[in-house]
Amino acid sequence: MQQQHKQQQHQQQQHQQQHQQQQQQHQQQQQQQQKQQQQQHQQQQKQQQQQQQQQSPHVAQEEAQ
Repeated sequence: MQQQHKQQQHQQQQHQQQHQQQQQQHQQQQQQQQKQQQQQHQQQQKQQQQQQQQQSPHVAQEEAQ
């Protein structure tokens, strides 16, 4: 009887550990997604600034003509 009782406790502990690991993996995925979104947003801002600089010389040429 005592041996069976110990085995049941051991199985419950393993189950709790698996549950904790799943939660940690889920949190890591969320953090990675947030980092990717921030990087993409910064890249878009840089591209827009470059486009504005390229357009400004054309406007200056048109005014000169």
